[in-house]
Amino acid sequence: MAPFDRLIHPLRRRGARRHVQEVAPGDVVFVCQGNLCRSPFAEGVFRRVIAALGLTGITAQSAGFVQPGRPSPKEAVAAAALFGVELSRHRSRLVTPDIVRRAALIVVMSPDQGRWIRIRFGRRVATIVILGDLDPLPIESRAIPDPFNQSAPVFEECYARIDRCVHALSRLVTSPPAYASPSR
Repeated sequence: MAPFDRLIHPLRRRGARRHVQEVAPGDVVFVCQGNLCRSPFAEGVFRRVIAALGLTGITAQSAGFVQPGRPSPKEAVAAAALFGVELSRHRSRLVTPDIVRRAALIVVMSPDQGRWIRIRFGRRVATIVILGDLDPLPIESRAIPDPFNQSAPVFEECYARIDRCVHALSRLVTSPPAYASPSR
């Protein structure tokens, strides 16, 4: 990672946290290229955390940019199971104008995907978050690399990072905004 990227991560993390806290609870949409590996896993982790907290009014779904109807690869299913997420019944779906319009927050895996959502659907920057920006650990890249066609250890490493980031996201979505005044 370049020295600049190491320095800028805390700033990007603060910005991402602020964006998440400024968004009203609602539908959270996780987006990756094919909706086979990263976004369905992030959706599964997020759903599990929200359910464990007994929260209502927050929903999750995932989508991708290419070829709907495909199952997650066996490596994704196996790695997800290690984290308590079931992907064997998942089928990819396309991100559509309706999905984007209904979303309170769109969580992408790379800056390019965020740009594409903004350009293609006219979405405001403040409602799009790059998941890797929420990583509490030092990062090599703000993008979460696609593990598609990679080995099991690559999936496990990718999913460990997504798990960390989604837990950080969940804490933000379920906490009051930083600018909210305490009730008296």
